[in-house]
Amino acid sequence: MYSKSGLGKIITIEMHVDSKNDHTVRKKILAISYLFPNPEKPNHGIFVYNRLNAMAKYADITVINPIPWSPIHLFIDKFKHLSHIPSSTQRGNLSIYHPRYLSIPGHFKALEILSYRNAVKKVIKKIRFDFDLIDLHWTFPDLPAGDYLSNRYHTPYRVTLRGMEAFHQQDGDIRERTVAKYLKKVDSIISLSEEMADTADRIASSRHKTKVVRNGVDTDAFFYKDKTACRNNLEIPSENKVIIGVGALIYRKGFDVVINALSHIVNTEALHNTHFYILGAEGAEGDYRKELRKLVFDLQLSEHVHFVGAVPNEKLIDWYNAADLFCLSSRGEGSPNVLTEALACGCPALATKVGSVPEIMASEPNLGKVVSPDDNLAIVNALIMLLQQDLNREELAKSFRKYTWDWCSLQCI
Repeated sequence: MYSKSGLGKIITIEMHVDSKNDHTVRKKILAISYLFPNPEKPNHGIFVYNRLNAMAKYADITVINPIPWSPIHLFIDKFKHLSHIPSSTQRGNLSIYHPRYLSIPGHFKALEILSYRNAVKKVIKKIRFDFDLIDLHWTFPDLPAGDYLSNRYHTPYRVTLRGMEAFHQQDGDIRERTVAKYLKKVDSIISLSEEMADTADRIASSRHKTKVVRNGVDTDAFFYKDKTACRNNLEIPSENKVIIGVGALIYRKGFDVVINALSHIVNTEALHNTHFYILGAEGAEGDYRKELRKLVFDLQLSEHVHFVGAVPNEKLIDWYNAADLFCLSSRGEGSPNVLTEALACGCPALATKVGSVPEIMASEPNLGKVVSPDDNLAIVNALIMLLQQDLNREELAKSFRKYTWDWCSLQCI
């Protein structure tokens, strides 16, 4: 059972049997997250949905996903779609509420603490508070709202750290100070990686109440398929060596590092036919497409680098199975879904040592290699080695099938 007196301990939900009625009592969880999919952006924060939807097999979960609003949102292209999101939706096993909160893009972040809390309170008033845990899936402005509800209803709250950006150290403003303050107060923390757990501990001495649980993978959507068939579907020549990268075209994803490495790889006799396919479009952190295209032009790699654009999630399985190698070249991550998706398809990987990558790549043998971010020489050498190896991809996929979202959710219940 939950108790506010459990401060400083890892909180878990225990199912118990009511002897009088002889049935299992399901716990009730209120999940709050700024980061969550919606009908306009169905894959935005899909990993939050995947965990909560899996947890809903074992507990009753209600989701509040506040949506930023201001009079100027309709005049900014990247925010226009927000006005089309309904006040409530249903997806999978989850009921989701989308109240609006006042947010001026790029300004007055202190105001969001109050407006976000008020948006959550409006939903609570409507549905009535009857929960055993307040489960936060982002830090700002989620943490102050969670702390308010925790004190108001004497219910414990926890937060999941989903990326280094969740600490807001890159902002250096009230968001960073607020996160540091409430990480000291929150009852428990789930971190997607040891890296983030250590960072939180340096900020808030929180290691004693932190559990590391990386993301799962949807093995019903990502699994081994015949490489030749997938290449035929995508019209990729069978004789080519294929590297793929998946993610928003932003600096943090490090696609430039792979492009630089490719200039050396195509000069290797056995790998002159190597091609790099980049799957992704502009991201919330900016647009790095112009810089990437210029680098490709300068290095004379136009025939070897292919900008595919955004690819629907359900189409990624063919790309993972068609590739010889998946490359995660990021300079920062939480628990990268694209890496586990590729591995679940049996595609070996080269990945940088960020977020939960070390834990993922050490979970089974022969998954690939891990290198430091921006270590150009190590990345070139690893790519050359991995592109020339011959693995049993079907066995690799089978070995990784155990790391499902159900496996993840059971560690969070």
